[in-house]
Amino acid sequence: MKIETVYFEEASPEHTERVLEVVRRYLDKHPDMEHVVVATTEGHTGALAAREFADRRVVVVTHQTGFIAPNFNELDEEQRKAIEEQGAKILTATHAFAGIARSFRKELGTWTPTELMAVAFRTFGQGTKVCAEIAMMAADAGLVPVDRDVVCIGGTGRGADTAWVVRPVNTSAFPSLKMKLCLCKPLEF
Repeated sequence: MKIETVYFEEASPEHTERVLEVVRRYLDKHPDMEHVVVATTEGHTGALAAREFADRRVVVVTHQTGFIAPNFNELDEEQRKAIEEQGAKILTATHAFAGIARSFRKELGTWTPTELMAVAFRTFGQGTKVCAEIAMMAADAGLVPVDRDVVCIGGTGRGADTAWVVRPVNTSAFPSLKMKLCLCKPLEF
């Protein structure tokens, strides 16, 4: 099997449209791949992906409510509407590599194994960590299967600069997560 991986010189939201093109090219060659999972913060990337992959089952994963301020969700309401109009599902949930573990770091300055795993994933780039995380979050919500591969799209800060083919698992089965194929990622991050 020969698969092309696209490398960007640096991490940047400027790569978002190119990432979607790379994923589209892969999906066109793999029509049996049903699910696309994409991270979004304010909703722009999620809306673009929902429109581009309307022929697939798209799951748009947002930051959890309270990520930057209590009772606040960063997803813009107009973007939410655009995502939902394309038939995509929106998932807002606790980050798989954060949650309670992050609270201990923030309050006590103590790192826990879950957050250390996130650090390890980030050695491949922030977008790679995001792809692993959203795959598990979507599996925990029952929005993607754990016995089939999905395409996950993430980024560094805003936008998208990374895409992976992933075999999702529920967070309780983390050691079985499979980061199978890197479609694109930045070299510098």
